[in-house]
Order: sequence, then structure tokens, then C-alpha cells
Amino acid sequence: MPFAANASHSGSPPEALPGGRIISVDEAKAINDASGAFFIDVRNPINYGRGHLPPAISLPYEGSADSPGDKAGFIRGLPKAKDTPLVIYSHGPTGWKSYRAAQTAIEAGYKKVYWLRDGFGAWEASGYPVKYGAERN
Repeated sequence: MPFAANASHSGSPPEALPGGRIISVDEAKAINDASGAFFIDVRNPINYGRGHLPPAISLPYEGSADSPGDKAGFIRGLPKAKDTPLVIYSHGPTGWKSYRAAQTAIEAGYKKVYWLRDGFGAWEASGYPVKYGAERN
């Protein structure tokens, strides 16, 4: 069913994130290596279980190009400290979920929001470690 919902979306998400920053997989790796960033995989739990960035938690987001999604539910899953660096990702550069999730975090007052626009696919293709399993970290 998610594919049917995506069929109505026109184009890819924007190539800018006002109030946040788009990062590459190399930058995401450096952020992970250097800090206590909070990595968020917004894909559904099945895809999370099939592979995710090792530090990531599963916090599914249902927003799309046409709908901002369940903002309150997403915000409840975020750390309380608004200065915590957040790295948010989904499948890849054509997905709206991670963009909407990053927008939601910025609107909620988070100061360090990083959007891994190229997503899990680029991370995996880079050869960086991947963790498998459905545990939510």
C-alpha cells in the first residue's frame, strides 16, 4: 500500500533543508564516530530489520509529499534535549518520509538536524557497517 500512496507524489524531496543540513554518508559516519548523535531510521520496522545504520533507532514516520504525517507521535520519540544532534534518514533521495521527519524536528525546536538525503541505500553501498534485526536499539 505505501507504493500506491507514493504514486501521487510529484518529484523528489527538495535539495535543501531550511533550518537543518543535508549530509553525505561520509559526513554521517564522521558524526557517528565523533559524537553522541541520535540516528533515526524513519522507514517501517520491516525495512529497519532488513538493515540499518548501526547506531540508528527505529522511529517510523508516515509523512509524505502530500501530508506532514503524525508530527506529535514522531516528536515523542525524540530526545528531550533540543541541542542533541539528530541524523534522520530513510531509503534514499526520492523518499519524502525523512525530509518530513527532519522538517518536523526543526519545527519542534531541534537545533542540529542532519538529513542523510541519500539514505540507507547510499550508506550500504559505501561499505560502511550495517546492522540487521528488528530490535529498536
